[in-house]
Amino acid sequence: MEENHAQANGPTRAEHPQWKVAAGVDALIERWWEDHFPGSAVAGYTEAWNVAHSAKEALKALLKKGDRQCS
Repeated sequence: MEENHAQANGPTRAEHPQWKVAAGVDALIERWWEDHFPGSAVAGYTEAWNVAHSAKEALKALLKKGDRQCS
């Protein structure tokens, strides 16, 4: 029954292409982060790690905001 409801009202938020792209971008950024930052010089310096991590999260937010503006 829920499946019919979703079909009648269009895709759910999780099924919407915009949200799939956003989830994919987040996963890509996270994978890149894990490949480059743990064990790096930045990882050994807490203040630098915090700045880099904040920048990573800001990048994800900006990309999501930009994606919404393009839709």
